[in-house]
Amino acid sequence: MAETKFRKTASCLCGALTVTASAQPKRVHACACLDCQRMSGGTMSYTAFFPNSAVTISGAVTAWRRTADSGRWAQSHFCPACGSRVYTTMEAFPNFTGVAVGCFADPSFEKPATLFWSSRRHDWLPKLENVESVERQ
Repeated sequence: MAETKFRKTASCLCGALTVTASAQPKRVHACACLDCQRMSGGTMSYTAFFPNSAVTISGAVTAWRRTADSGRWAQSHFCPACGSRVYTTMEAFPNFTGVAVGCFADPSFEKPATLFWSSRRHDWLPKLENVESVERQ
């Protein structure tokens, strides 16, 4: 049986900023910390981390860096035209690019292995089945 080659492209809402991943993600997680809620505009972030060597970025980008609760920086990368956050780089994972899973527009994308800051999960959300729950980070 032939091996299926992984290749997925994520994009911002207007399509001007794209990230193409040519390898399976090494890690997929969700985070319900208050910063991720504010950043995503939803109840949590949902991110796939790919080796930098497997990522190709195309289009103009604007970046914003913040200091996380850990004391390390995390930098969000946005489309300057539509404002969509497409990918993240982090001091804690210098060899990886985190891509917002929603930007792949692929409902079959693998589920997160871990939910960080589950203590901040909205009360109305059920516990995610078969996903490791980490209360804090």
